[in-house]
Amino acid sequence: MGAVASRAPAAPPAIPWARPSAAVRARATSHKGRRAPEVVLTDEEREELLRRVRAHGTRQAMAFRCRIVLLAAEGWLNRDVAQRVGLSENTVSMWRRRFVHDRLPGLEDRPRSGRPSPYTAEQKALVLQKALERPRDNGRPITHWSEQELASLAVEAGIVQKIHPSTVGRWLNKADIKPHQVRLWLKSPDPDFETRMRDVVDVYRRAPTLAKHGIPVFCVDEKTSIQALERFTRGPLPGKPALLGHRYKRHGTTNLLGVLQVATGKVWGRFASDRTAGTFTAFLRELFASVPNAPQIHVVCDQLNTHYAEAVCSLVAELCEVELPWAGRKLPSLGTERRRFLMDPNKKIVFHFTPTHASWLDQIEIWFSVLARKVLARSSFNSVEQLQRAIVEFIEHHNRFRARPYRWTYTGTPCRA
Repeated sequence: MGAVASRAPAAPPAIPWARPSAAVRARATSHKGRRAPEVVLTDEEREELLRRVRAHGTRQAMAFRCRIVLLAAEGWLNRDVAQRVGLSENTVSMWRRRFVHDRLPGLEDRPRSGRPSPYTAEQKALVLQKALERPRDNGRPITHWSEQELASLAVEAGIVQKIHPSTVGRWLNKADIKPHQVRLWLKSPDPDFETRMRDVVDVYRRAPTLAKHGIPVFCVDEKTSIQALERFTRGPLPGKPALLGHRYKRHGTTNLLGVLQVATGKVWGRFASDRTAGTFTAFLRELFASVPNAPQIHVVCDQLNTHYAEAVCSLVAELCEVELPWAGRKLPSLGTERRRFLMDPNKKIVFHFTPTHASWLDQIEIWFSVLARKVLARSSFNSVEQLQRAIVEFIEHHNRFRARPYRWTYTGTPCRA
């Protein structure tokens, strides 16, 4: 009999629960998938996405979603974006599609199914209503609510049987109620606020045109009681902030009479040991002498009594070559009369007074705040003279490198609210 041809043994059956080999997986995924939708951003959307990424208060999940969209808008593939942000390709694909379909609202969490809330809409409304009431009106000797205090009050008042402070916090956050926050606010009681505000803002608006005709607009005020404090200071180090010692030694104080020219943003000033009407008048005389050929001079200042004192009126009358309306009268002049004389536009020197409790309309106050932040807040001075030298150096630096007109955008709307 002839030899029987040998046969190769049959391949064993595949184990159904075993993971496919790499080759099988490669063949299974080698087909071309669907094309990822293109992401095109408007300028507003790009700005909002970048703001969310940079903001410290943005949730980490939202920051990841914004980064996915920004990278997709630059043409990145889903797998590259997934590798960059450390998420799965499916997650990247999902947020990409949701943004293309729903834009920015699509990045928010969608309502999820779950057990129904144990609290009714009426109970939520009552708790939020308490959050808008004063704690003392509800028997709490505190100034503002916390989540714990509101949760405790809700139980005591019989609104709910029990509630966790974090639940109250979610309700407050959704209703945009922030009892823990406070903003300083001062509304001017001046009955002529609107008239005076418009007068000051109008002269600011006209300042560039007036400057072309040689007419300066000056903002004048005093920064009083500037302290020469000696204290420990140290600049920032890698990984460490700057240090400023809590203890200090006071070496005296000084007063700065400052003036800002509105059209140029340049500043000039003089130091004084007091803030009397005589000191202010002497300062104005020196200021007016610096522009002898000006056909007219405008001065913006607040309604401090020394700013419209008799001595100031006498100086203005002398330089304008006019008589005081109350000259020769036995009774002393009234403050309203002196202000009316200084504000008269039919003379060379015209004053513009800011409303009561609204000296922030005076632009020199803006510069004073810059001086405080950049020179005074973090410095150490061994004497008043050293403090004054530092201020003079900053004035010279400002006039050389930083001086420019302020872009005045105030419209008065908040104070009319």
